[in-house]
Amino acid sequence: MLHQRDFILRLIELAGVAVARLRAMLGQGGGSDAELVVQEADQAQAALFGSLWPVVRVLDPASAAMLISEERQLRAWVELLRVQAAAHERLGRLDEAAGLITRADALERHASSVKS
Repeated sequence: MLHQRDFILRLIELAGVAVARLRAMLGQGGGSDAELVVQEADQAQAALFGSLWPVVRVLDPASAAMLISEERQLRAWVELLRVQAAAHERLGRLDEAAGLITRADALERHASSVKS
């Protein structure tokens, strides 16, 4: 159990590094960087959840929050969704950005019910 928790904490740490790097990319560049941010944010989300990603990504926020056992993992996901939404906004994909923001907001509301 301790190894699994250490592994999850490492994934959370890596997600935080990814968020900082992706935000910096958005702050520096134009459309091509924004497209790269969308792709890399998706990859970082997949890395954050590993084999659970195909399931978690399609669940409604309440169900996803129930499946995720670590509050910090859920909050890292929220941050990745927000940076991905910002990239979509930069690309003029406002509907996609709005959907990601809505999902992030809902996940954030459920984060406090997750026991870390």
